[in-house]
Amino acid sequence: MQAQNGRETFRTNLPIHTLLLCNDVPFLGTTRSLLNQLQMTPKIASDCAEALAVISAHQFEVIVVDWREINNLGEFLSAVRHSKRNHESVLVAIVRDLLDLRQAFAAGVHFLIHKPPSTLQIERCMRAAYAATVVRRRKHHREKVKILAEATTRDYPYGEVTIVNLSEGGAGLRLEGGEAGRDARGLRLRVAEDVDLRFALPGSETTIHTSGRVIWSAGETAGVRFTSIPESDRPVFETWLTECVERSLEQMQQRLRAVCA
Repeated sequence: MQAQNGRETFRTNLPIHTLLLCNDVPFLGTTRSLLNQLQMTPKIASDCAEALAVISAHQFEVIVVDWREINNLGEFLSAVRHSKRNHESVLVAIVRDLLDLRQAFAAGVHFLIHKPPSTLQIERCMRAAYAATVVRRRKHHREKVKILAEATTRDYPYGEVTIVNLSEGGAGLRLEGGEAGRDARGLRLRVAEDVDLRFALPGSETTIHTSGRVIWSAGETAGVRFTSIPESDRPVFETWLTECVERSLEQMQQRLRAVCA
């Protein structure tokens, strides 16, 4: 939550970047109003040519298409499937009848919004689309933390660092109380250097062991990409990360319920 103009507003740390390919003014008004309240301002395209230009330059978690009202929709969907940026996007179709529904599912659409749409229907669809993106984005989720960790390199058998953000792929570190790039015990982290980390996750007594490589170093901060996590530690680590993402999803769901009440 963040304070804005004297009140708290919700901002998820996993925003949904949404493209609306639609020229139905009433639908756009309802949908855009809801998404704006959720701090998820969408991009709007009124025809396929405009949408094709947009997907070539931007990445979207969710793409919503008006199934019957847009010409050359097949060309657009084919472009999405072959797009390096958007081939994993969650596809949502706005449909009118059973024929639209069958065609949309046959084309690989994931979720449907039926015309005329209600705010509750849009809410449920966006919630489902968001849940689908969580599974894909867990690997990229970076959680802000403050964890004291033991660090070991080839030259330094023991040092202390603070993990300031943590993801499935790596960690951001801060060296406390030392010179630039060095902690008080003499540990130095150099780019391309291997480093082992031992730490306990927040709320857990289990010690996680990771091996990684320093991919950047600046002053008293550094970034490490994990190269290995023991199989015995991986389930605990992945469960904790999933819970972090799910907390973000639950916060969004609460906000959605409040907006649609």
